[in-house]
Amino acid sequence: MNIPFFKPKPFEPSFPIIPLLEREEDVLQILEAHGETKRKEPDNSDRTISQETITSESEHTRISVGIFNGKVRYTSYLTEHYDESEKKRGAKLAYFLQLHGGIEEFEEPWDNGYTIFWRNKKKKILIVFGLHCGPVRIIDENPENWKV
Repeated sequence: MNIPFFKPKPFEPSFPIIPLLEREEDVLQILEAHGETKRKEPDNSDRTISQETITSESEHTRISVGIFNGKVRYTSYLTEHYDESEKKRGAKLAYFLQLHGGIEEFEEPWDNGYTIFWRNKKKKILIVFGLHCGPVRIIDENPENWKV
């Protein structure tokens, strides 16, 4: 039996989406409206891709933004939103893939057992998706954007 009101709803983020290459000042306003915001030195694993990290945390979502030369280099979203099942985490990943060019623009994904990596060579971005809790990181990989 197909009952239309039981149709699954598509993922729509309940948190702000931070565009890559956005100016630091603009991002700071968005993050401060989202939740408590802190600046810090990047973690060891992030030092090669950012000079500073800005983190904003609300009750259900933590957004971390890597800043390089005053612009967004990467954005990480750790949220409880749409993490109740594998199917819902898949819908969240599909949303970010569509947002950044659609699945047809991405190469075949690879994984390490804990995370899936999707590279869009056309737009020079990498999407990293954690399989366990569903965190998503979008990284700008265009070297032209990151010359010191």
